[in-house]
Amino acid sequence: MAKIWFTRSDVPPDPTDLKGDKDPLWCLENLGTLKFWSPLDKPPRISGKESLIPPENRNYEFVVVEISNEDNGDLKPGFYLSSVTPKDAWEKLQS
Repeated sequence: MAKIWFTRSDVPPDPTDLKGDKDPLWCLENLGTLKFWSPLDKPPRISGKESLIPPENRNYEFVVVEISNEDNGDLKPGFYLSSVTPKDAWEKLQS
């Protein structure tokens, strides 16, 4: 299963940001383009524009998909950045 995280600039995903588990094929079909970002041993930290609002108080900006070592199909294990917005991903997860 792939883990689907929502995250913000300059903050790595934490357990409260996990929004669902889906089959990697579901992610490929529903979460737009998935761009490899980092290996599993390096959780992603996406730099963003400067803001006076602390990162933990910002709205979600990115959808990150974590592909594990097992049952990953054609995707290599690691973290992938999705091309869809958190709002769009949430709607797909709820349907």
